[in-house]
Amino acid sequence: MRQLDVVERRGWEIVRLGSDLLSAEVLPGKGGDVLSLQSLGTATELLWQSPWGLRARGAVTTSEHDVARLIEAYPGGWQTVFPNGGDAVTEHGVAWGMHGEAWLTPFDWTPVDGADGGCGVELRARLVRSPFDIVKRVVLDGARLSVTETITNVGGEPIEAMWSQHPAFGAPLIGPDTLIETTAGTFVVDDRRDTPSGDLALGVRATWPHVPGRGGGNVDLTRIPAPDAGVDRMGYLTDFTCGHAAIRNPGLGLAVELDWDAATLPHAWYWLEAGGGAGFPWYRSAYVLAIEPATSFPGQGIAAVRANTGTQVVFAPGETRTASVTVTVRELA
Repeated sequence: MRQLDVVERRGWEIVRLGSDLLSAEVLPGKGGDVLSLQSLGTATELLWQSPWGLRARGAVTTSEHDVARLIEAYPGGWQTVFPNGGDAVTEHGVAWGMHGEAWLTPFDWTPVDGADGGCGVELRARLVRSPFDIVKRVVLDGARLSVTETITNVGGEPIEAMWSQHPAFGAPLIGPDTLIETTAGTFVVDDRRDTPSGDLALGVRATWPHVPGRGGGNVDLTRIPAPDAGVDRMGYLTDFTCGHAAIRNPGLGLAVELDWDAATLPHAWYWLEAGGGAGFPWYRSAYVLAIEPATSFPGQGIAAVRANTGTQVVFAPGETRTASVTVTVRELA
């Protein structure tokens, strides 16, 4: 079975994709987000849903702060981060907001068939604050959902950028019984995210999966703290042998595997909230894990990347680049 239909929710057009094993929802009007990914066999939502979810289209904001605006428009799910990641910056005479313009950009879309009989959508947009065309294909085929993006610099000058995917996963997939696996060799703890609930030593570079803790000893990152643990983490996976990570929950009987080309996306951000994050926006209520394949790190805006790791990518005039991330959902015996 494959299915594509369109519904309206809170003033938004939502494209629903279906197979015998999974269902997915895509939001063309805001970033081409993947709003939802559900395992039909277990009736389990796999992607994290923010506490406020999808707000009504055109909802009034009382804030002019770029972070607050982005968070208000964040329903959870899976987003594109481009051409900036993390902190807002000024580039080429204009503000590039937190996580970049693609996050909030409306896309036009058409239905497409997957190569192996799946169904999906092709989404297209032209950014305004930077000279990029984005073509985004979201295809559901059996137990796999793939997001493939092709980005072209349509300007006449070279442009540096950051580019990543931002899939966030929630309970019941994540929990104290969950195991995290990856082919990364190294974990780098963010050196700026100094919060009272952070449990990792700031700025350290460690061999996966054991990372020095802020209070001494090592923290095993293959495990997830309980939702009331009062912990938050931000760091970066790197030195991949191939682009792969998996979230396995034996008690739930499900695993989610992420695969991508590590030559194109050589790093992956790791973001965890487990009852940490006091104050806005989570107020110690979020339970979420994101593993985000990326061209660049740290998640502090492109100016910090340029200064600290040099992992930004340069799009020459007319240059096109493509990156793809696939999520496969498996039932565990």
